[in-house]
Amino acid sequence: MSTLEKNMTGMDEVLTLMNSRRKSILINTYEEERFQEDLRNILDEKSMEGFVWSITDGLTDMKTGEKVQNIYDPVKLLDFIEKYRKDEEYVKAVFVLKDFHDMWNQFQAKRRLRDLLEKKTNSYKPIILVTPQLNIPMELEKLITVVTYELPSRDQVEENLKAIENTLKNKGLEVPDGRERVAIINALIGMTSNEIQNVLKKSATKHRKIVLEEIIAEKEQVIKKTGLLEYVTKLGNMDHVGGMDILKDWFNDARYAFDHEAKTYGVDPVRGCVAAGFPGTGKSLVAKSVAHMWNLPLLKMNMSDIMDSKVGQSEKNIDRALKLAEDVSPCVLWIDEFEKALSGMSSSDRSDGGTTSRVIQSLLTWLSDKDAPVFVIATANDITKLPAELTRAGRFDEIFFVSLPAQSEREDIFKIHLLKRGYNISDDMDRKSNEFTEEQISRLASKSKDFTGAEIEQVIAEAGRRAYADFRKGNRETHYMTEEHILEQIERIVPLSKRNPALLQELRDWAKHSAKCASNEEHQLIHGKQDTDSSLFTIDTPSNPFDQLDFNETRGE
Repeated sequence: MSTLEKNMTGMDEVLTLMNSRRKSILINTYEEERFQEDLRNILDEKSMEGFVWSITDGLTDMKTGEKVQNIYDPVKLLDFIEKYRKDEEYVKAVFVLKDFHDMWNQFQAKRRLRDLLEKKTNSYKPIILVTPQLNIPMELEKLITVVTYELPSRDQVEENLKAIENTLKNKGLEVPDGRERVAIINALIGMTSNEIQNVLKKSATKHRKIVLEEIIAEKEQVIKKTGLLEYVTKLGNMDHVGGMDILKDWFNDARYAFDHEAKTYGVDPVRGCVAAGFPGTGKSLVAKSVAHMWNLPLLKMNMSDIMDSKVGQSEKNIDRALKLAEDVSPCVLWIDEFEKALSGMSSSDRSDGGTTSRVIQSLLTWLSDKDAPVFVIATANDITKLPAELTRAGRFDEIFFVSLPAQSEREDIFKIHLLKRGYNISDDMDRKSNEFTEEQISRLASKSKDFTGAEIEQVIAEAGRRAYADFRKGNRETHYMTEEHILEQIERIVPLSKRNPALLQELRDWAKHSAKCASNEEHQLIHGKQDTDSSLFTIDTPSNPFDQLDFNETRGE
């Protein structure tokens, strides 16, 4: 496809097809009224008549809205189109047929349409089918051209927003600006024109201003109705992600490629990344946090929602889900537990007739070919189970290995969870009951060696509950937890890394040659430098000094 074709809008394609006298065009859209409005502009330019037919209203004049014929039978309608003249002369006229996909099972209507499209005539009377479904019968596939009529563009969304903003300004009310306004525009993208206008009017009427949460709630409904993707509203915060300095730096740089202005400089948006590694190390939190960091909507894909027992439905579902992500873009698409969703590819021919394999192939093709600014973040506990072709260059920009937090990173994680619960970090001699010192934090981090971030959070949560229970029972004067409460919970937990050390060893062996480390501490560890913090992984010092060189440093690690 040429750059010119890629830049053509749906209406540009319709005009081109009409100029080339294409007999039948199928417009794939939910927005019948907006399409008709755009089509009327083309008809005015070309001095053509226009008619609209539906099984409930019959045939009406597109420009005046007046009833032309009480025709409700599709076969009689097609007879009328073939014979239509004005003052005994053939004229150029466009016939827009709504919901004609419901007539495909009527063999007479289907046959009559084929006869009409194959018949040679001197007059040009194109038939435009408007439908949200793409299920053209095989007999008609070669006779009908499909055009996708896009949802409102970013510029059109801004026009709708400005109209409401002007109304608010005239009444002396506040309007959004800066980061909030960008977030509102991003949330509105992917809605129909009616949905955009309705939610903006609702927010202005209900709150006397435009409220982002109101729009997000409406957007969540739009996504939820499809049953294929989840609109995640409870986002994380990158400030609450402990460690992972390399990964955070990469996200900080990559965010600029998602600026709306980046296109004007010819900058391609980043495609996505894989965050793979040990369970409980914060991969899901990273996915939620990058959407917050970049001020973008977050969609989550569960492959269980995509797969369907009906023949061919799974393939349609993945195509619809990916198309929905493109409509909502710019956005972040999160595919969780990547390896579980796709691990059945190799046995698909035997287990499900090849359905899983075809679904994965659709996903692979989309990852390679997508132009829309959809950042895909895939999280996986064991990426070694994934097919190699899924993670090759061109589908993801980076593959990050997320491992156990080191001493300094565990200190950060303890501080994050304590601060979230109202505690302060202080070195004052006369510290209060809701304060911890840096020395205490260091001791707690040292005692929790080989713990994941999730296990540290569990320790803090349980210590807080125990301290509060003692307070309510009258055993303590305050509900605040102490260092002793936390140490007690640390002793109670056997971390997963000690229960399954082989998994960590296997992942580190894989990451040494196949991934970029999310943290500098882990990078130093698995690439041959000694780290006294870990007792689970040791590397012999190489005899050849050149073996100590880390060639990944040339990639900026």
